[in-house]
Amino acid sequence: MIELPEPRPSTLEEVIDIRRHLHRHPEVSFDEHQTSHLITRRLESYGLTIHDCPTETGAVATLDGGKPGKTILLRADIDALPIREESGVDFPSSAEGRMHACGHDGHTAILLGVAKTLAEMAEMLPGRYLFVFQPAEEVVSGARQMIANGLLEQHHADFAVGLHLAAWAESGAVITKPGLLWGGSDAFEITFRGPGGHGGMMGRTGNVINAQAFLVERLMTIVEGLEWEDGTPCHATIGDVRTDGAWNIVPRHALVKGSVRTFTDKLRSEALQRLTDLLLETETEFSVDAELKLVHGTIPLINHPTPTDVVMETARELIGEKASILGRPLTVSDDVAEFLTRIPGCYFQLGAKPPELEQPTSHHSPFFRIDEAAFATGVRVLGGAAVRLAERPSLA
Repeated sequence: MIELPEPRPSTLEEVIDIRRHLHRHPEVSFDEHQTSHLITRRLESYGLTIHDCPTETGAVATLDGGKPGKTILLRADIDALPIREESGVDFPSSAEGRMHACGHDGHTAILLGVAKTLAEMAEMLPGRYLFVFQPAEEVVSGARQMIANGLLEQHHADFAVGLHLAAWAESGAVITKPGLLWGGSDAFEITFRGPGGHGGMMGRTGNVINAQAFLVERLMTIVEGLEWEDGTPCHATIGDVRTDGAWNIVPRHALVKGSVRTFTDKLRSEALQRLTDLLLETETEFSVDAELKLVHGTIPLINHPTPTDVVMETARELIGEKASILGRPLTVSDDVAEFLTRIPGCYFQLGAKPPELEQPTSHHSPFFRIDEAAFATGVRVLGGAAVRLAERPSLA
């Protein structure tokens, strides 16, 4: 068994520098042009082979080892969120209303650190390494578009591996589980339409504001009793509500944006049918029109047991008891699931809670912060697991 790759101190310093640059210059889904340029430029400087990317943004590169072995897909997401930063870090976003509030800047920098580390020892390595920097995870669309445009036909992969920073977990911890890890998601938009009218005269009938409030209050009923086999409940939430009204104008239109998180096709179908039924009830109750549109979504994230064992074996060797198995799946989503349903692989969470904080900050919040000291573990576990997977003769 090959010795696990050890990143140079200068490489880890570069990883942090890259992360901070990306944090200062965030780009949202499918607009990650400068981010993609930076990634490609760095990969070229490490000596990797750059390939045409099947999406307008993103990057794809390969590194050939000097020995026979499997092809391993390593994936990182690269997009930011439409959030105004209030984190207090010394390198805040310079783009008004945009922020890396989920750690994708860290994912990108860590994977570049893996690429540089493996490139420096390529002749000693087994197999081939396919580096995929994927756009538009925050709208769970980038992976599906890459696949639809031929990524996996152009580059066969035997295993896949990736990571996600976890601001809620101890810094440097590695957490994952075989099987179902995260839920699938369906993002929706609901538009209410009514006649509109004077704020001092209009009542319940035709009032899209009342209809909107009725739906928002009852949304969680669409997932009541819907749960995974271990008792983990499905989830539904609202993230945006807007109208074209004013203080004395009952609007003609109201928009509600939200998502439903489920774990199986059956649970998804039931939740979406209940949402449709709730809309029909709302239309009847308030004499308004309601239109439901599913705007994007992804499937549940399922880890294959063999690559997961390899990740955990690698992590335990490096960090001991800080590597652990997650007890229950989480109702968050990630479209890396689109790769994992086609390639046996493992996605793991890398703890990154800043030790100076008593309470962790929430992902997707303007206060989001992570501990960059965790990046060294990320580079070693991600790179080490990839190399060990490349050595494996089969899934057994």
